[in-house]
Amino acid sequence: MKKLVFLIFCFIVHSVGYSQIIENIDEISPFHEEFAAVKKGDQWAFINSKGVQVINFRDDLVSSKNETGITFGSYPVFRDGRCLIRKITDNVYHYGYIDSNGKEIIASQYVNATNFQDGYAIVIYVEKKVMGYNKVLGKDVISYTLKESIIDTSGKTVKDLDNARNYVKSKYNLQNPPVFYSKFLGSHLIAVQTTDAKKWTIYKF
Repeated sequence: MKKLVFLIFCFIVHSVGYSQIIENIDEISPFHEEFAAVKKGDQWAFINSKGVQVINFRDDLVSSKNETGITFGSYPVFRDGRCLIRKITDNVYHYGYIDSNGKEIIASQYVNATNFQDGYAIVIYVEKKVMGYNKVLGKDVISYTLKESIIDTSGKTVKDLDNARNYVKSKYNLQNPPVFYSKFLGSHLIAVQTTDAKKWTIYKF
């Protein structure tokens, strides 16, 4: 009898001290801003520092290369309280951001976007302009232009970048999104590449 009580006691202590939270995980990322990404199959979720799953498994989270580029491959991350997501529209990814509650806080409207850095991100969007009307075809003549901007964590445009170029939809698909012609150099410092001479200009914003 005493032996049975002892075994039950050991089982209870073991269960309390080592309780299973999430099982069958394929990948686990390091913590970033108190969140770690966990993967099952093709879906990612987030846990907090206590191991509690705070964002459910979903297939729209965007994986990014980790800071070292050496270990753990790539995974979704939170930067400045925002995580990149993407949705497919007309065979093209459109990017947006969720907050730490999993709510889409910035709509998926960009054809490419970076993670936030020091409160800002670079996004690429398509500007549509009606240039005139074709009477023969009976429809508007439309021009499409790729533009880059800096946005803040609310989605507000902070600066439009001077590197617009023509958008030819047939050139882009899920495997080939528009590439960036700009990059952050540091806090409030960005380098912008021209589309013709391939020269760089550095801006303070």
